[in-house]
Formats: sequence, structure tokens, C-alpha cells
Amino acid sequence: MTSQADIPASATGGIGGPSTVRPQPSARARFRPSREAEARLLLLIDAFSRKGGDQVRYLEGRVKLAKLDFLLRYPRHLRRVLLAQGARPDQVEGIDPDEAPLDARMMRYRYGPWDPSYYAVLGSLIGRGLVEVTPLAGKGFGYRTSETGARLASDLRGDSSFTHINLRLRLLRRYLDKSGNTLKNYLYDLPEIADATWHEDLT
Repeated sequence: MTSQADIPASATGGIGGPSTVRPQPSARARFRPSREAEARLLLLIDAFSRKGGDQVRYLEGRVKLAKLDFLLRYPRHLRRVLLAQGARPDQVEGIDPDEAPLDARMMRYRYGPWDPSYYAVLGSLIGRGLVEVTPLAGKGFGYRTSETGARLASDLRGDSSFTHINLRLRLLRRYLDKSGNTLKNYLYDLPEIADATWHEDLT
């Protein structure tokens, strides 16, 4: 059985910390899964696949996952998009626009922000039974946490290292639970993305 030790909080300590400075990884390292990325995506998938009653819910597709993850990682852009979509200023006070992006910077690809490590990170989470994946008609693949993954996500949410992540996830779920295409259009309203060239690191 998978336990919290599989993604130790200590390995992701400082996640979301405004004073954390991370060197940019080598080109090869960008394709490898990190504990920080695994923990963040597990929390993201869990937040968007939690269900009530007998309902089954999935985070629909890698495009939506990538756009939500971009907003989760880039607080400056998250604030702007949330305010544009109706969030009140007092609701985004806990999001520091000067905080550096979490983890490595994402790249501009065909459909907007993308991280080359997604395949490895998702493969690791799926392979260890923390995330389940299923084909969805017309929407690619759907992702949801397994029972084990949901328990681990619950444990991670109780760790103070994830306070900033949890705040952002609550706001994302409330205001930005949209289709991947809709989220892509929101992000293309940001000059930093619309004007970026393919494979360029996003700021």
C-alpha cells in the first residue's frame, strides 16, 4: 500500500515559499519527474476530481491540466485571471504577485504553457496507483485520484508546506473549473503568453 512516505512532505518543503530560489534544470532534467511536481499534480488532480455521493468526476484532459498547473505555479498570472473572472480583491490577498513561479518554468507550446515532465510525472503517479486514467469521449483522457491517492492528497493538504497551494487550488476550483480550451483562451489574453515564441520559457 502506498503511504505518505511515497511523496514525503520534507522533499517538497518550501513549496510555494516566496523566498525560495530554484536554479533552472538542465534540458535532460526537465523530462524527469520531481517529488515537488508529483505532489503538486496529485493535489491538483484530487481537487478537480473530488466528487459527492455516487458521482464520478475526472479532470478532463492534459490541456486543462496544463493550464490549471500553469496558474497554480505562476501566482502573478493567477491573480490577474482570477480578478478578470470575478474573484474579489480580498479573496486573492493571499496570492503574492511578486512570488517566483513554483518549480521549473513552463514553456510555450502549441496550445500554450506546457511542461515536458508531465508524461513522466503522470506516468509515475499512475504507475504507483495514486492516479487513475480513463479515455473520455472527445476530451482525451480523464484523470482522478484513486482511493490511495485521495488519502495521500488529504495528508498533504494538512501539511503547512502546502498552505499556498491549497489556497490557490480552492480559488481555481471555484472560478476556473472550465474546459481546457476556455482556459487556453484566458491565458492567451496574457501578453507574456500570447507574444512568446514556441519553446520559450514563460515568465
